[in-house]
Parts: sequence; C-alpha cells; structure tokens
Amino acid sequence: MATATAPSATQSAKVSTLGPETDGPASRPTRQTVDATLVSFGTGLTATTSDDLRRVRDIRQTVKQRLVRCGLSDLADDVVLVVSELITNAILHSRGGAEVNLLMGLRDGLLLIIVTDGTPITREARQAGTAAEHGRGLHIVRAIAAEHCGSWGTTSDRTGTWCELPVPGLGRVA
Repeated sequence: MATATAPSATQSAKVSTLGPETDGPASRPTRQTVDATLVSFGTGLTATTSDDLRRVRDIRQTVKQRLVRCGLSDLADDVVLVVSELITNAILHSRGGAEVNLLMGLRDGLLLIIVTDGTPITREARQAGTAAEHGRGLHIVRAIAAEHCGSWGTTSDRTGTWCELPVPGLGRVA
C-alpha cells in the first residue's frame, strides 16, 4: 500500500492505494482485478473553509492520475466529476469537523465510488431553483450513472453516497 498527502491542504489528506502498482504505462485491468484507492481527510471544525474547497481540487487530480495509471483514462472525466460532486456534498453537508472518506475501487467489471462523512442525513437529488448556486450535484451523478448504464444511491446508514459505473470492455461478473 502506498501513501501520499495532498500538497495544498493545511490538514493533509491521506491517500492509500491498494492493488497493482507499476512504474511504467498502465495496462488495462482484467475483470478479476481488485484495485482500490482510499482518501481520508478532516473538514473544518465549524464551517466550510477554503482548505476544504481546495482539497476537492487535489482529490480530482489524485483520482484522474490514478485512473490513467490503471488504464481507465476513457472514464476519467466522468469519474472525476462524480467524485468532485460527492466530495463537495460531503464537505458542505457534514456538520464540521467530519472525517470524509473516498473509496474508489475496481472489481468484477465495475468501478465503485463511495464517499462517506459520518453524518446521517437524507441524501437525495432535489430540484434546484434556476438562480440557486447549489443543488445540482446528485442530478449530475445520476445523469453520469445513467449514461454509463451504472447506478447510484446512498449507504444504508445514510452517512454516504455511492456510484458504480461499468468499465467498458471488462463486462460484469455474475
């Protein structure tokens, strides 16, 4: 397992990768590959801080690099957008001082993205007004999942949101 920290955050994020690591160009994973990346960080104690928001950018970069390294660059833009929306929601809707976790794993032809923040709240796509600055994130996640014949939802304990996308060319294992 390799560990790295996000460079721009005051409170560093811990990034762990599990699974095959190579120094050369990544080969496309096989259907049996199990590969995962875990990113964990704490949010500001009382309100969303600029460090929290900068961390979203750092995580997008980490995710994109990891996907390219694993030979999944064709999914990178959509996965980065899903991760960005789910991480931003976790930061904005947690009660401050929360630990946010992103788990991104590949298994049996599916890329699974799970973001948890430990805050048991209702997580659903809501209708945003035309002038609203927020409220479209889960609609975006739903649209990307539908476009890829994937799915999304919330964890059974209501502390997180997940999205799974089939990886083209790998197929699902029953």
